Amino acid sequence: MTGGPQTSEGSRKNGLFAMLEGIADGLSLLAGYLAALCVILLTGLILAEIAVAMLARIIPLMPSGIGIAWEYSAYLMGGAFMLGAGMTLRAGQQIRVELLLRAWGGRFHALFDTLSSVAGAATTIYLAVAMISLTIRTYGHGEVSQDSLTPLWVPQAGLALGACLLALQMVVRMLANLLRQPAERPELGAATAIEG
Repeated sequence: MTGGPQTSEGSRKNGLFAMLEGIADGLSLLAGYLAALCVILLTGLILAEIAVAMLARIIPLMPSGIGIAWEYSAYLMGGAFMLGAGMTLRAGQQIRVELLLRAWGGRFHALFDTLSSVAGAATTIYLAVAMISLTIRTYGHGEVSQDSLTPLWVPQAGLALGACLLALQMVVRMLANLLRQPAERPELGAATAIEG
């Protein structure tokens, strides 16, 4: 019976980790759907720009393009990238150099993965704080874009949300490595669904 309290505390820690993991995965999945919506809207905007340019050759009075196409394409591309980053990390589909992970027959895989997760968590937390600060400052100054007069805090808020979720997933990955839990859930990835 000497192992009782330790087992109870260990399962409580794993329970807290599982709860954090579930929250991070749920939020990242929702953000992943928003990223997919950004890609769909981006595709629609590009197709509309092409259609307008083609019609402008036939109809002389028609403008040759959509005035906000480049600006909103950039917003949507940034949103797709940042909002999808957390889920991409969690699904293990991010691009990474595995030279050190595979070195020495993979004996130090766990150590290097843990160290890179700690560095990644620190970096993404800094990024998230910087993006939140930028968004708040832009909102406070009432800054708008030159072309469409769009309040710049709106697209920046999407980027900040994505950065926060990426930081959360990096913290989850770091904790998973420290607790010797699986750091990735490949079944959450889009490629798995496409390939399967």
